[in-house]
Amino acid sequence: MDRVRRTDRFIVFANSNISSCDYQALTLLYQPIIGLFAFGLYMTLRELLDKQNLASQEYLHADLESLLNRRIEDIEADRHKLEAIGLLDTHYLDDRFVYELKLPMSAQSFINDGILGQYLIGAITKERYKKLIQIFKLKVPGRKGYIRVSKTFDEVFPPLSTDGSLVEGELKNQVRSNHLKTRSDRFDWRLLKENLPDSVFDPHELTEYVKNKIATLNFVYQLDELEISEIYRMAVDNDRKLDVRKLAELAREHYKFRQERTNVAKEVAPSVPVDRNLPLEPHERLAQSSPIDILKEIGGGRASAADLRIVERLIDEVGLDPGVVNVLIAYVAKIKDGFLPGYDYFEKVGLNWKRNQITDAKTALEFVEHLRSQYEKKRDGKPTRKSQKSAKPDIKLDWFEDYLKSIE
Repeated sequence: MDRVRRTDRFIVFANSNISSCDYQALTLLYQPIIGLFAFGLYMTLRELLDKQNLASQEYLHADLESLLNRRIEDIEADRHKLEAIGLLDTHYLDDRFVYELKLPMSAQSFINDGILGQYLIGAITKERYKKLIQIFKLKVPGRKGYIRVSKTFDEVFPPLSTDGSLVEGELKNQVRSNHLKTRSDRFDWRLLKENLPDSVFDPHELTEYVKNKIATLNFVYQLDELEISEIYRMAVDNDRKLDVRKLAELAREHYKFRQERTNVAKEVAPSVPVDRNLPLEPHERLAQSSPIDILKEIGGGRASAADLRIVERLIDEVGLDPGVVNVLIAYVAKIKDGFLPGYDYFEKVGLNWKRNQITDAKTALEFVEHLRSQYEKKRDGKPTRKSQKSAKPDIKLDWFEDYLKSIE
């Protein structure tokens, strides 16, 4: 391959968004080694990404020249630095580049890496290095003699109310669709394997991580074992190695195709009554319903692939239980009047729910009811009487003000 030209096209993609901790590591640990211009190239490529699907449009390298005010030869040299230090993978075919952005190492991993640590010392001197790593050291206060007085969840939050609560009256109607399989149900792995010939299936590829991913795709996109086997065949290479990222992309494409086919069928087919044979308890409905059904209720009969991608990431990246994700979607849709914000909002809320030990649909509904009572007290200007034993505590969450504004 010759040197890169101004007319060469490129796209950028990544596996996840960058966090404040990642940015700090890039700025203080990587930048002294790679330099300001390579750092600027990395951040510029990051900003070209669509934050939802983590991929960019197609650009020319001439666009990079304009954005960075740098010659193409210098940009290529900066790119080589990013590749060498592990922040970028570059792929090339027919005058087209694909740039895959990598997350930086954690501060601990970087400092413990013998090579990178020595390069950093060489760039900033040993004295500055010692001063710099103090920023990343965890400062744990002494706890000798202290008694742990933290409350557990069931000590703080009361049982779910049943007299016309938000759960019974307002969330129930958003999950009145078919009873479908969840991740807790048994996925027929034997059927999947039977539909995969030896030429494409290597049993060693079916790791616990891959199984969890397949179970997520099965739950989110309602793909059965036969459909999973079809996309599995297309996601393996000649050595029978599975590309999990490609598997997920194919699942989303399969869902889009199925939706288009369903929409055409609806135009010519009579309507069919929907089976309402669901469990009576709201938390059971939310735990056992598919997110597709909830999103269809919210979106007037349509669940977009972009919204389902949010569900998939909340399960995979945040680590929320599928039932908790269903409650979260229904609740946010309620307080946002049917509007669903982007993934960043859901991630922020989801991480807070996880820190509050919201592990299943029932607990999530109790948490929602508690939040609702807090909002009503705040809205009506009624102070919370913390002196009473039965009073619910104030919970300070990052997104509390957003919720207050949405219901005013």
